[in-house]
Amino acid sequence: MGVVQPLPANAPPRIGDFTLLAALGRGAMGSVYLARSLGGRPVAVKVARAELADNPQFRERFRREVEMARSVGGFWTATVVGADPDADRPWMATEYVPGPTLHQAVQDFGPLPERAVRRLAGGLAEALVAIHGAGLVHRDLKPSNVLLANDGPRVIDFGIARAMEHSALTEAGIVFGTPGYLSPEQVVGSSITPQSDVFALGSVLVYAATGAGPFGEGATSALVYRVVHQEPDLSRVPPGLVPLIVPCLVREPANRPTPARLLELIGPPGNEPSWLPAQVRTLVEQRHTELRELPAKPPTRQFGEERKPPTRLLVEDPPPSPSSALPAGVPAVVPPSAGVPSGAVPPSGPIRPYTPPLKKSGAQFRTSRVAGLGWTSAHVFAAVVCGSIADKASQAPTGVRLAAGIAFVVFAVFAIRLLVGALRKPLAVDIGPDGLTLSSGEEKRRLPWYAISRVKVDGQGARPWVTVWLVSAAQVPETLGRGSFGTHKGGVRVYPISHERYRKRRERDVAEVRSALAWYAPTAYDPK
Repeated sequence: MGVVQPLPANAPPRIGDFTLLAALGRGAMGSVYLARSLGGRPVAVKVARAELADNPQFRERFRREVEMARSVGGFWTATVVGADPDADRPWMATEYVPGPTLHQAVQDFGPLPERAVRRLAGGLAEALVAIHGAGLVHRDLKPSNVLLANDGPRVIDFGIARAMEHSALTEAGIVFGTPGYLSPEQVVGSSITPQSDVFALGSVLVYAATGAGPFGEGATSALVYRVVHQEPDLSRVPPGLVPLIVPCLVREPANRPTPARLLELIGPPGNEPSWLPAQVRTLVEQRHTELRELPAKPPTRQFGEERKPPTRLLVEDPPPSPSSALPAGVPAVVPPSAGVPSGAVPPSGPIRPYTPPLKKSGAQFRTSRVAGLGWTSAHVFAAVVCGSIADKASQAPTGVRLAAGIAFVVFAVFAIRLLVGALRKPLAVDIGPDGLTLSSGEEKRRLPWYAISRVKVDGQGARPWVTVWLVSAAQVPETLGRGSFGTHKGGVRVYPISHERYRKRRERDVAEVRSALAWYAPTAYDPK
C-alpha cells in the first residue's frame, strides 16, 4: 500500500462503516485512504473521483471490479471487506496490507535474493490458482500490483480482470494491460487465457530478480515489438531461477505451465523466519509501527478553530485530462475545445484535421536524409564507373561499351531522383493515443483516430506505406511532399516507411509501425 500521509482536510470523516485515518495515495480513478472498521480492523478504502461517479460505464466497471475481487478469495489476494458501487462516490474497502509494492521495494533496495524470488513465485502462482478458479484472468499482473507482506505477497487491482467466457471489450479488439508485462497474444489481439497471466508472472519474476523486465525499457511500440519478435533477456537472472522462469515466457500459450504446475516445480517453502530481505522487512515493520501509532479516529477541530488551507498535493486531485482520468475501456467525455480522443463521438459537420502540438508519448518514425545521400553517392559512383567503360578511350569491346552506356544512363537517372528526394525536407510520423500526426519542418497534419475507419501497412518489398481509409465526413489533408496524402486503392497514403533504407532496416521499421498501430488503434488497425 502507499505511504501513510495526513488525512486531507476535505476528506469525509467516514466512508460506509469505516472511519478514515490517513491518506495512502491517489490515482486516475480516485483516492485510497487508510481506515478502521467498527471492530478496529485496519482497511484500505478506494474512493472514486466525483467526476467519474456520473459515468454509467464507469459505475458498471467499478461494480465488476468489486464482484471479481470478492469472488477470488485465497491467501494471496487482498480480501474485500465492504463496498458500495451505488454510492454518490463509489467505494471499495479491502484488508490493509502494510507493505510496499514489489516495484517500490526493488526501486528502493534493489533486486530480491533468489530465495525471496522463489517464495514470491509460489505466492503469485497460488494467487493465480485462486483467480483462475473463480473464472477470471487478471490481465495486468505487474510489479506495482504485487504487495509484499511478512507472510507472503498479495495480488491487487482487478480493475481490468475479465471473465474467461465473455468479454465484449476483448472481442472489440481493445488491448488492456501494461507494456513489458503483456503476453504476445495480448499484444496481437488473440484470445486471452489464464496462460496469459503465467507469461506476466514470468516477467514479474525477472523484474524481482534483476530490477528490470525481460524486454527492457523504452517506448510502448518498442516494448510490444520485442514481446512478439524477440527473446526475453535472462542474462542477469540467477541460474537457479532460469528453469522456473523460462517455461513461463514461452510464446505459445499452450506450452506454458499452469499455475498449479508451477507450484509443483517450486516445491514447499523453507523454514526461514522471514522470506523478505532485511531492508524490506524493516520497512514493513515501520508500516506496522505507523499503524499502531495512528489514533483510533482522526483529531477533530474545536468549534471556531480556524481551518488552515490544505496543501494542494494532499487535498485536491489534479484536474484529470480526458484520457488519464478514465480507466481503460471507458470513453472520455470532453469539452468541444479539447478535441475528441479515440473512441469518442466525432463532432457534427465535416471533419477537418486539427494541429495541436506533436505529442511525445507515442511512437515516432522519420525519413532519413543521410540514407538518401548515401544511396545517391553509390549510384553516382556506379554511373561514373559505367561512363568510363562506355568511353571509347577504354578500348572495351563495342557490346560491353554499349551495355555500360545503358547502365550509365540508368544509374544517372536513379542518382538524380535519389538526390532530389534526399534534399527534400524529411517527414516524421507520430503514432499516438490521439491519432496520426505527419510533420515536415514546422508544418503538421493531424488525423485523429475518430476520422479513420481503417489503417494498415500497405505495399510490399521496398515501398511500404502507412495507409488510412477515412470516414465519409473526413477531409484529406494537403500533401507534405514525398507522396503523402495521395489517394491509393480507395485509401490515403500517409507515410512512406523507410523507402530510402536497406531491406533489413525497412523490415524492422515496418514491424515496429505495425506494433504501434496495433497498440494505439486496436479497433481501426488492419493487420492483413
